Amino acid sequence: PRSKTANSLEDSEKIAEELGFPVVIRPAYTMGGTGGGLVYNIEEFRIIAERGLSVSLVHQILVEESVLGWEELELER
Repeated sequence: PRSKTANSLEDSEKIAEELGFPVVIRPAYTMGGTGGGLVYNIEEFRIIAERGLSVSLVHQILVEESVLGWEELELER
């Protein structure tokens, strides 16, 4: 999946709009996915992204394209 990092809510919203919903938010340097989640719209996104940015030790989140709805996913090693 496509993804980009962001250090602000404004930058992360631009990334989410570029990728399209749903997206996965993953805060940097947190344990067990704390502060992240799967979001389906901009309202949910703002809540989870702000939380993710606040719990990240480096105030950074990864905004990642969701694979929900994909027909096929291939992994290579």
